[in-house]
Amino acid sequence: MAADARTMPVYGPTRPASMLSAGEMPAPVPDSHELARKPGSPAPLALDLVELDLALDLSDIADRGFADAVGDAAKVIGGEFLFDLPASGLVEDAQRIAVVCLSRQNGGRFGLVLLSAGGDRVETAEADAATAGLVQFARAFVAVLEKL
Repeated sequence: MAADARTMPVYGPTRPASMLSAGEMPAPVPDSHELARKPGSPAPLALDLVELDLALDLSDIADRGFADAVGDAAKVIGGEFLFDLPASGLVEDAQRIAVVCLSRQNGGRFGLVLLSAGGDRVETAEADAATAGLVQFARAFVAVLEKL
């Protein structure tokens, strides 16, 4: 690497300068103290989903099944596999949806794991308008589990 080369951290999606409007300045880069979490505060949902995504292994799904593979991945990150069900049109190009409880703190934090229609891809996602009912059901499911 050249001696004068510098690396800069990149936060979020970037746009080439040519895409900025006239007079628009790039968003300021947050200081490290702004990015640091308070001890004991939960990680951002997106970070939890990235960790879950990294723990998932498509070959495990092929060998052991979707629910077992998602359950093992959830355990790796300290979460809980709650349930999976057919996507039934809730999410485009998905055959199954699994719901994972990422944290029970503050009413619970939930992520979705989607198995593609072809069974050849798996991805994590946050709930949206189409899947919000699943998260409401998951909250009720966790509330029942906590009372048992």
